[in-house]
Amino acid sequence: MSEGFLQGERLDIEAVFAAWSDRTALVAPGVNLDFAGLRDELARVIAVLEGLGAGPGGMVAVHLKNSPLNLYLLLAAWVMGFTLVNLDPKAPAGRVPAGIRPDFVVSRETGADWGAAQVIAPEAFAAARPEPAPLAPIPLDREATVVFTSGSTGPPKGVVHTLRNLYYSALGTNEFLKLRPGDRWLVSLPLFHVGGLLIFVRTFLAGAAAMMHDEPGRLTEALTAFRPSVISVVPTQLARLLESPETARRLAACRAVLLGGGPCPRHLVDKALDMGVPVLPTYGSTEACAMVTAVSPKAPRQDFHTAGKALPYRQIAVDQEGVILIGGRTLFSRYIAEGREIERARGGKFATSDLGTLDPAGNLTVLGRRDQVFISGGENINPNEIENALAETGLVEEAVVVPAPHREFGRVAWAFVKVKGGLDEDAMKAALKKILPPYKIPKKFLPFPEGGPGEGMKRSRKELEILAAMLQGKK
Repeated sequence: MSEGFLQGERLDIEAVFAAWSDRTALVAPGVNLDFAGLRDELARVIAVLEGLGAGPGGMVAVHLKNSPLNLYLLLAAWVMGFTLVNLDPKAPAGRVPAGIRPDFVVSRETGADWGAAQVIAPEAFAAARPEPAPLAPIPLDREATVVFTSGSTGPPKGVVHTLRNLYYSALGTNEFLKLRPGDRWLVSLPLFHVGGLLIFVRTFLAGAAAMMHDEPGRLTEALTAFRPSVISVVPTQLARLLESPETARRLAACRAVLLGGGPCPRHLVDKALDMGVPVLPTYGSTEACAMVTAVSPKAPRQDFHTAGKALPYRQIAVDQEGVILIGGRTLFSRYIAEGREIERARGGKFATSDLGTLDPAGNLTVLGRRDQVFISGGENINPNEIENALAETGLVEEAVVVPAPHREFGRVAWAFVKVKGGLDEDAMKAALKKILPPYKIPKKFLPFPEGGPGEGMKRSRKELEILAAMLQGKK
């Protein structure tokens, strides 16, 4: 049905609302909207922004925790022609990365210094009582969002996506999953990540419901409250959810559990499958507008140890150096860095920072990030290879390997690990000797610092690397 919403190179947004009018669109604390109600909320947001002077070519930043307003603003950006700049709500108020200077900022931090931007409190949208006006079809080449890269290899860059990127990313995923009215997809990822935003775009086009709660990382309560049919998780979240028989049963009741956010240890995928959880490993990137590949539910068991095949409207390749290349209709429009535009790609393909292989059937295996590979005594060390080996030993629940300074070898591997019971470094080294050459075995094993670097959905590899350098310096 999604393809029927296009008029040439334009999205007929009114046709979307009309097609799913009485279907549930959004459920959140205190909110239960069908598509007709969502249409009314969109009209309210448009009326306020138009009254303030927002419009085509402008930028509106949003600095809020996951909330329905974030999603209304996304649709308003499509309709009004401004670009929505998605900020991390945990980042200090008043700071916008990549030198971007928005015209407006929607934030509760109205007293912060947002430069020349006009600050709009969320409460300002509640007072509007407009009469909904007809919405014109929207050009697919209209720039819609800016999402920031992590900045792990330098200052963060703004990744600009057009409506075309968002549309075909969602359409391809919906075709793959056969997403339909009645499905309930939990917004389990932050909306300042493209993976979080795309959940809503997918449900919007498919007539399904987006289920939203205030803290995307707290999934135990959300699984019970919303009983989703589809959910997206990262490996850390999956590992924690499988620890509880009750939450594992909730996951097993889902139609699909999409697993992304980085390579997942084989033992964790096998554990989930053995517990009846319909886990589907994926690979994606901000530049490719979220998911690029996924494992089909009907694939043979060995395929679940890969990231699967390219989804519709995407292209995937691996060059002679093992670098993963992506292309297709979901590939982003441009970068913004230090207020300047940067070329996105050459020859229609974007070279990622990831290394991988493709098997004869087209399944992608991600080997790790090329910018994480470091040299130790003249040997190349891939942290992801060591992390997978640690998982294979069965002695750790989670591991992150980082380089630490070393007087003789330049840098050596250190491993931060999560274990049950006491940390037995000798046992880990002995187990790894059966899997890895000696130079790849970490020289030191440490527990993850409590309340420090790496807490949350995804461990901060950069912060753990800084911590390792600090600890090495104290010796």
